[in-house]
Amino acid sequence: MQDNGYIVVVGGINMDIFGTSDTKLLPGDSNPGRVESAPGGVGRNIAENLCRMGCRTAMLTVLGDDSHAAAIRESSAQLNLDLSHAITIPGRRTGTYLCVNDSDGDVTAAIADMGIYDLFTPDVIAPHMDWLNKADMVIVDANLPEESITYIAENCTAPLACDPVSVKKAGKFKPSLGHFITLKPNRPEAQLLTGVAIDGLLGLDQAGQAMLDMGVKRVFISLGSQGVYYTDGEVSGIQPCKKGTILNTTGCGDAFIAAAVLGYTKGMSIREMAAFGQAASSVCAEADAAVNPDTTFQTVMERMEE
Repeated sequence: MQDNGYIVVVGGINMDIFGTSDTKLLPGDSNPGRVESAPGGVGRNIAENLCRMGCRTAMLTVLGDDSHAAAIRESSAQLNLDLSHAITIPGRRTGTYLCVNDSDGDVTAAIADMGIYDLFTPDVIAPHMDWLNKADMVIVDANLPEESITYIAENCTAPLACDPVSVKKAGKFKPSLGHFITLKPNRPEAQLLTGVAIDGLLGLDQAGQAMLDMGVKRVFISLGSQGVYYTDGEVSGIQPCKKGTILNTTGCGDAFIAAAVLGYTKGMSIREMAAFGQAASSVCAEADAAVNPDTTFQTVMERMEE
């Protein structure tokens, strides 16, 4: 990355409201625990991780004209996250994500109020294309409408990376997947995008090759507790998870792609990108929030080298 370079994240920026049970979650009952709120969303989580690792970062997103938007703008200013290109949609609610975590940090249920992203159309994005084209990397998440993802893929000249977000949303990338140089699905998302069955570790090479054949240059398939599979057609392997305390798994995938993409801009190999991403995920898991405030480039490098 050049000294004056920047990365742009195009995608969701929400208010996250999350509750974590003190003990094993009992469905259908009131569970003692803690409830907190903080700005989040896949796109913003990626952007915050980049900011905390010292990267000049901006977002192209849509916000409502409500109190959540005001809180998001204030917190973003404190992070030096550039929201000067964020678009306010009058009369609409800012995206809101509500989740309930078990005592081990795993998400047990969630509700996503994301209706505002239906208005994140190509017409809204078009005036910002010159700015996007000058970025060192543009990361797109699947909260955008499919037509907007396709528009960016076909018109953006900067290198593109994508995060499928969920199985339900991953299919939006199918028409334009070949335009993205970096892709990070989990196993179910990879199966959806390729049609290749992945049973445990079986099928990973075939699924990875299928995505490479579509035009993707670097593929990372998240394997949960088994680590991450990576391939670029020449080098492939599995990078195991880093050992450490796990308080929360929400946001670990976002930390991974932020670190992997940052590693790419710094000239890392795909193996190094996978290791750097897993290190960032490990640091993320040690906080009870979607982004660990102790994340820095140095802490992630030190975790990578352990």
